[in-house]
Amino acid sequence: MTVRVAMVGLRAPWGADGGVEQSIAELAPRLVQRGCAVTVYCRRRYNALGPGMHHGVRLVDTDTHYGKHTEAFVHSALATPRAALTHDLVHIHAMGPALFSWLPRLAGRATVVTVHGMDFERDKWGRVARGALRAGAWCAATFPHRTIVVGAHLAEAFHQRWGRDTTLVPNAGAELSRAPLSAADVPGLEAGRYLLYLGRIVPEKGLGRLLDAYGRSGIELPLVITGSALHATGTLARLQAVTPPGVRFTGPRRGAARDALVRHARAFVNPSRLEGLPLAPLEAMGAGVPVLLSDIAPHREILPDELDGVGGWRVADGGWVDALRRVAAAPDDLLQMMGSMAQEHVTARFSWDAAADRTLAVYEQALAAARGD
Repeated sequence: MTVRVAMVGLRAPWGADGGVEQSIAELAPRLVQRGCAVTVYCRRRYNALGPGMHHGVRLVDTDTHYGKHTEAFVHSALATPRAALTHDLVHIHAMGPALFSWLPRLAGRATVVTVHGMDFERDKWGRVARGALRAGAWCAATFPHRTIVVGAHLAEAFHQRWGRDTTLVPNAGAELSRAPLSAADVPGLEAGRYLLYLGRIVPEKGLGRLLDAYGRSGIELPLVITGSALHATGTLARLQAVTPPGVRFTGPRRGAARDALVRHARAFVNPSRLEGLPLAPLEAMGAGVPVLLSDIAPHREILPDELDGVGGWRVADGGWVDALRRVAAAPDDLLQMMGSMAQEHVTARFSWDAAADRTLAVYEQALAAARGD
């Protein structure tokens, strides 16, 4: 029997920036290949492909009130009951949308929530928004038939805070195209001669300390900062005001341009203070690029102790100046060897096909539990 699955809680799986969006772009088509009929409810403004069937997945546009504090809330409030009316299972993504995870259960539908990170800890939220996201976390631990987490640190947190047993389904990195560096459309870069940060430009990503360390390091390698500052233009302006020479802000890059920037970097840098299980470092490692990662729990899952100093480096808070100097001075053959080790590790440990298989198993458990309600 074909399982009709609705996914709620994202902007759009293709054409919008964000880890949740990228993960569903990888996961949803694979679930279709495994026999599910998947519908993704998109926020109309971000759905560049438009409604209809794309990559085997049905995209449905739903309106919302656009703004940092209202988008996800209003969209989920409108899309979740609509999804529950016509699907066997509703799969809600992220803590904010999880506020509505009781609605599908009220309609007798199997309900799954995936937690992609501790969203209430993000710096961009004020007191009211943090409270709502904490409530969403409690809902994610209380109402769904099954709760998925993308990292082991999240599984531990849910068990300790709410006594909820969760299922670990790690993210993976998409395979990058082999585009030439010219496809990135960033003049003056040389392959293997620049450092790259790629991700959202928001306070918790730690870009302020990276720029400070870069300025004090004295290295001559360009530092390329690529990503969107959606709902965080003030953060971008503050960073640009203290940007040392050698830093290049490119704005967002997608498709071949994005792939080219990652694949040809000397090293990938992520100084973040808060993550779920970040996709961009996984993609860089999968492409054979060594990484410099802040020493936080999610990065320890990506770059465990046995790989630290072998496939990249984890960097303590006060160690960024030395880390940047180290990667700038490292021989090219050493970095190539480290990239190969990183690639081997990621290929063996992280897979979207495995994630799809685990997700399908969770669906079967949730459907069985719903039948017993």
